[in-house]
Amino acid sequence: MSSTFRISVGCFIVGLSIFGSLGRSVIDAAERPNVLMILVDDLKPVMGCYRDEIAVTPNMDRLASRGMKFELAYCNQAVCAPSRFTLMLGAHSTSTGLYGLGSQLREILPNAITLPQYFASHGYRTESLGKVFHIGHGNHGDPASFMVPHFHDKVIEYLDPASTGGGMLTREEAYFTNQKLGQIRSLPRGAAFESPEVADIKYADGRVAAETVDRLAAAKRRRAADGTPFFIVAGFARPHLPFSAPKKYWDLYRREDLPMPTHEDLPVDSPGVAGKRGGEISNYKPVPTDANEAFSEELKRDLIHGYYASMSYVDAQIGKVLSELDRLKLSEETIVVLWGDHGFHLGDLGIWTKHTNYEQANRIPILFSAPGKIPAGTSTQQLAESVDVFPTLVELAGLPPADVPQSLDGVSLVPVLKDPEARVRDHAYHAYPRRKLGRAIRTERYRLVQWLGEDAPIENAEYELYDYKEDPNETRNLAAKEPVVVRELVRILEQYPKPISRDATRARLSHSTQPKFNIETPRVANSSVHILAEIEKLSGDGVIAAQGGREHGYALHVVDRRLAFDVRRNGVVTRVQGDVALPSDCRVEAWLSDGSLEIAVDGKRAAKIPSPGLITIQPKDGLSVGFDDLSAAGDYEAPNPLRGIVSKLQIETGDSNR
Repeated sequence: MSSTFRISVGCFIVGLSIFGSLGRSVIDAAERPNVLMILVDDLKPVMGCYRDEIAVTPNMDRLASRGMKFELAYCNQAVCAPSRFTLMLGAHSTSTGLYGLGSQLREILPNAITLPQYFASHGYRTESLGKVFHIGHGNHGDPASFMVPHFHDKVIEYLDPASTGGGMLTREEAYFTNQKLGQIRSLPRGAAFESPEVADIKYADGRVAAETVDRLAAAKRRRAADGTPFFIVAGFARPHLPFSAPKKYWDLYRREDLPMPTHEDLPVDSPGVAGKRGGEISNYKPVPTDANEAFSEELKRDLIHGYYASMSYVDAQIGKVLSELDRLKLSEETIVVLWGDHGFHLGDLGIWTKHTNYEQANRIPILFSAPGKIPAGTSTQQLAESVDVFPTLVELAGLPPADVPQSLDGVSLVPVLKDPEARVRDHAYHAYPRRKLGRAIRTERYRLVQWLGEDAPIENAEYELYDYKEDPNETRNLAAKEPVVVRELVRILEQYPKPISRDATRARLSHSTQPKFNIETPRVANSSVHILAEIEKLSGDGVIAAQGGREHGYALHVVDRRLAFDVRRNGVVTRVQGDVALPSDCRVEAWLSDGSLEIAVDGKRAAKIPSPGLITIQPKDGLSVGFDDLSAAGDYEAPNPLRGIVSKLQIETGDSNR
């Protein structure tokens, strides 16, 4: 973090309205609101505030009463990791190629600037707790997105030894802890639900809530001391399977009152690629292992009971966080958004969990609260998407419109937050990949899904069309009977860019793709340093290579299209910079020695100045290539992605003086 950054966040003036005026393009640093994001895994909009008559969700209902509820909000892909990428990037999975549970964000989009990174670049302290990015299935989340280490806890969790056969590693536990990923089928299945008489904190969501409460108190003290606003993301795992929740939450529901599925057949005339049987649910006992075997009525009721009990358990944890926000008198100066990563089938169409393009898997809850700026207790029929949260929070917080390397596909919902009758889009878009890619357009009345194989001619497309005014349960595919409606919605779909190939995600836009380098972080303490890099397709500024942070380190980067080499010692940056614009393809070098700082371009010296001295302490932050993923090693705001490709990089330490 640069000294300029520290000054900018230290200008808090007590007594000013924290939200300022949304009429201005940018809110002053002193007026920046805090942001609290609450993410809930597998949460469909069946809370009390969404008119579910049996749901016991007083705390999420309380949040809805403070702001605006989106009735027609949709995820952009109904599976955990990709859905969270769309939220944090503001980009559709079809724009990024991040389609899978094991997708690696920084391998595919190393220069991407996520929502928390953007807020960090404007003076916010960013923190994450619980399930934020997906960790598991070979995915390790995105540590670069937050300023402090992630508070991680379990997603798959059991307290009853009987649930795991006496403490054995189960299939889903292995998936979510990245263990034995090549041996999943040899592992036992864990229980689909349990209900021990235990305290809330015995499960992960209780611990996440307790830690979030502590973080809010610390954030309050920090803001009072230096004016730093917070951006805290708290992610809760339930009601994701297994439905593990304390017994008192199961006791909130009478089994005879539970809403059982009313239509359990796939839609008539729907293409085979669209349907689902089995899947994730089959990794839990006592679910049948044969995907075609019918569930007993008792099992269906157990699963639905478990879902509602888990939702009420999470609601109680969210209540603890909201109550602490109130106790600390932070509610009036904090934007709160609650988001479910995707919906959840509970036996409708005969489907369980998610992973489809149907309504129950894709419709999600989105709640926004910002006292004084969003009318309390309001709702809107505006169609919304997960990707809209990024630009909405940016505008609501008064930050400049985001200019990021990745495609920013969302639109700001702020006009709707001010007036629920306002409209900023007339449809929502989402997708799900199977052996074909299904892309969907959801209007207020219809959903069209186009299933098309990669590189297949459009004539091979299969279509689904559902009319939610006449057939809310999706009992029949109307595509063949409503060709006019199909053509109208296909025209909307054709306005979207061609989807990124699942097999070619590394061929992304040249300015946002960096090759992988198997270079260990160099030991630079008390050593000279020589950096050699080859750059291709340079179109702007950004970091070539950086190591270190706010105290010690170095950064070779481009400023105003000129090569710069920054060395940071004890927080003070010394820079040597060339005076000639770099060509789009070039070879650059930098040297740090006891005697000098020097840079060269294509073998010719570009600039040389006296050295500030060697870096005396090994930097805490590791090596970054193509961006600076933590606090800034140079005099810029991280992550500062390079608008170009680093095609070659060598770093030598020791006797490399010039």
